[in-house]
Amino acid sequence: MKENYCSTCGQDFKPSDLTVRCRLCMRNYHGGCWEKTGGCTTWGCAGKPSLENNDQDLAYKRCQFCGEKIISFATRCRYCRASLEPPESPGKEIPVKKKRDNSSGFRKDPILTGLLNLIFPGAGYMYLGMFTKGLIWFLVAIAAWFFTRGLGLIAVYIWVMYDSSRLALQMNRGMEPDTKKVQRP
Repeated sequence: MKENYCSTCGQDFKPSDLTVRCRLCMRNYHGGCWEKTGGCTTWGCAGKPSLENNDQDLAYKRCQFCGEKIISFATRCRYCRASLEPPESPGKEIPVKKKRDNSSGFRKDPILTGLLNLIFPGAGYMYLGMFTKGLIWFLVAIAAWFFTRGLGLIAVYIWVMYDSSRLALQMNRGMEPDTKKVQRP
């Protein structure tokens, strides 16, 4: 699948842009970004030629949303796709999810979170600290077993594995999990 954005600066490609594709990892780049960085910027890809004394010219920074290391001139993060530029007009503000206080510094593993649900449905939520939600899904799984004899239980297993892994990823990005229902006016 061809990406429609540059893997270095994060900007979407326009039809008139000159693009370059790394032959080894198949990532796409603007021609200028490819020249400025000296090749592919994908970690572990050998598509980046060795630069003689030009390594000092390449500066990196951390994305303020996901914390990943990105090139300093990037305008969009290549990992979380968040815009790194301030809003253009002062009247319009881009809504940002509330940051979660992650003072403990522990990241929750989304794969482990999903696999814990195989022990019993809801264990992944309990691993994330959502004990009430985990208990509720455990009770829903028991009810699904008694009323549907298996088919409903499989659906519950699939849902809790997906949802708890998604919430773990949101927590790792520092976002408040969107578990609340939207209130209509």
